[in-house]
Amino acid sequence: MPDQIDDPQAALEIFAEAVVELLQDAELIYANPGEQAIVARLVQLLPSRFPGWSVGNEWNRREDVAKRLRHGVTEDDLVREGLIVPDIIVHRVGKRENLLVIEVKKANNKHYDGDIWKLEGMTDRRGDYGYAAGLHIALDLPAGLVRLCDVYVNGAQDPDLSDWMRALLPYPAAGA
Repeated sequence: MPDQIDDPQAALEIFAEAVVELLQDAELIYANPGEQAIVARLVQLLPSRFPGWSVGNEWNRREDVAKRLRHGVTEDDLVREGLIVPDIIVHRVGKRENLLVIEVKKANNKHYDGDIWKLEGMTDRRGDYGYAAGLHIALDLPAGLVRLCDVYVNGAQDPDLSDWMRALLPYPAAGA
């Protein structure tokens, strides 16, 4: 398998397969748990799909330092507002080989500003992290649908990749 860092679309396709599997998990659908449990289940589905990569949730450190994001934050605000804890990351520990950063929401949680800020900053190739791609996804477990799916590349939402990713997922048509 070619290294997905050169082709973030390949990594997103693999992640889409895990989301489809998650949305078919009868126990998860029945329980309709909180976001942390959903993220934990997704993380369980990913390692075998990303051989050679580390998959983690709530990863808040870079070596011995708390992860911080400078994107749009002044130096004075960096300590207070720059702390980040991404929901899921696919990376190689100890290297600047960062493949995917994912922010997961339940469909009824519309607090997106912090997620968008993280995804823009963490996918900015000039920034401290330079993830190949970021994904902002909102899941409706009882309906078995993805209600939000936006892909971020190089610090911005990518409309074409977002549309492509939505087509891979159980995503309702506009107006549905």
